Amino acid sequence: MINFSFFTNKTTLIKAFTVLMIFCFTDCKKGCTDPLATNYNPNAKKEDQSCEYENFNKQILLENLTNNFILPAFDAYKNNIENLDLASTTFANSPSIPNLTNLRSSWVNALLTWQDVAMLDFGPAEYIVLKSQTNTFPCDTTNINLNISSGTWTFTNATYNDEKGFQALDFLLNRPAFSDQQLVDYFIANPNSNSYLMDLTQDLLSNCSYVHSEWNSSYSEIFINDYESNAQGSSISDVMNALNLHYEYYLRRGKIGLPLGVFNGFSQQEMPELVECYYYGQSLPFAIRAVESMQNFINGSNYDISEQNSAGLDDYMDFTGAQHSGINLSIKINNQFNDILAELNNLNDPLSSEILTNKPAVSQTYTKLQELVPLLKVDMTSALGVLITYQDNDGD
Repeated sequence: MINFSFFTNKTTLIKAFTVLMIFCFTDCKKGCTDPLATNYNPNAKKEDQSCEYENFNKQILLENLTNNFILPAFDAYKNNIENLDLASTTFANSPSIPNLTNLRSSWVNALLTWQDVAMLDFGPAEYIVLKSQTNTFPCDTTNINLNISSGTWTFTNATYNDEKGFQALDFLLNRPAFSDQQLVDYFIANPNSNSYLMDLTQDLLSNCSYVHSEWNSSYSEIFINDYESNAQGSSISDVMNALNLHYEYYLRRGKIGLPLGVFNGFSQQEMPELVECYYYGQSLPFAIRAVESMQNFINGSNYDISEQNSAGLDDYMDFTGAQHSGINLSIKINNQFNDILAELNNLNDPLSSEILTNKPAVSQTYTKLQELVPLLKVDMTSALGVLITYQDNDGD
C-alpha cells in the first residue's frame, strides 16, 4: 500500500512557501518611501535609502534676486541720490524756502529708497562699509557744528560716520527751534554750512555710485554663478547673513528696540532721541518701508511690481519642506511680517513721543519684531543649510 501523506505534506509546504514569497514581494518590498523623492514608490513598505531628490535651482533664484530686485533697487537708489545731490547744490547756491522744501523732499525720497538696499550689505556694499557710511544714527550734532565752525572735515575717515550721511542731513535740514526762514538765514550767514551740505550729498553719491557700478559690471555674474554651495562665503550664505544681521541689529534693535529702552537692563529707560530721523519727526515710514522691502526680497518679488514674484527664498524653504507649528515656514514668516506691519501702522509719529506716551503699543510692536528673529535666524537658516557667521551680543 502506497503512503500519500509524504506528498500531501510536501505539496502543502510548497504552497505555504509560495504564499510567503508573494507576501514578501508585495508587502515587504523595499524601496523609497519618501513622497518628496523623485523615485518615490508607493508600494514600498521598507525604506532602502535609495531616494533621489530633484535639486532646487539656486542659480535661477540668484538670477531673479539680482535682475528683478537688486539691480533695479540700486538703480532707483542712485537716481534718488543724484536728485538729492542736485537739490543740495541748488539750495546751497540759492538758499530759499522753496529750494529748502525741494531739498527736504529729495532727502525723504532718497532715504526711503535706502531702506530697499540697506539689507544688501554684502559684496560691494560690504567692501566699503556702505551702511555705516550712509545711515548711522543718532548723528553727532556737537561735532557737526564744530566741523562747520572750523570749516574742516574728512568724510573718507571712518571716525566721521556719525557726522555724515542721511542723519546728518536730518539735523541740518530740520534744526530744532528753527523756522524755515530762520534755517534759510542760517545757511546764508554760514557759508561753511553750504559746503558741508554739498559734501554730505557728494559723499552719499560717491559711495552709491561705486556699489551701483560694481553690481552692474563684474559682481552680478560672480554672484549669480556662485550657486553650487551654501557654505560660508557663498552667495546664498552672504544673502542670508546680511538679511539676518540687518533685521536683527539695524531694524529690530536700531529702529525700535534701542529707543524703546529694551536693551537698558533692569531700568528699561526709554531713549527716544535714538530714533531714526529724530529731527524730522517722522520715523515710521522708514521702518515700514524697511520691513516691506525685506519681505518682498525674501518672496522673490519684482522690485518695481511687488505683486509679481518669481524664485525666492520662500520657494527654497518650500522645496525643503520646512515647517513651523504644522504650516509651511514660508507662510509662517510671511504671516509674522504682516503682523509686524499691522503693529507699525497702528503707531503714530513722532515715534520719539509715542515711545513715551504710548509705550505698551510700541512694546507690542517690538515683541512682534522679536518673534520673527528665531524664524529667520534659526528655522530659515537651518532649512537652507546656512551657518550664521556674524556675532550678536545684545542678549537675545
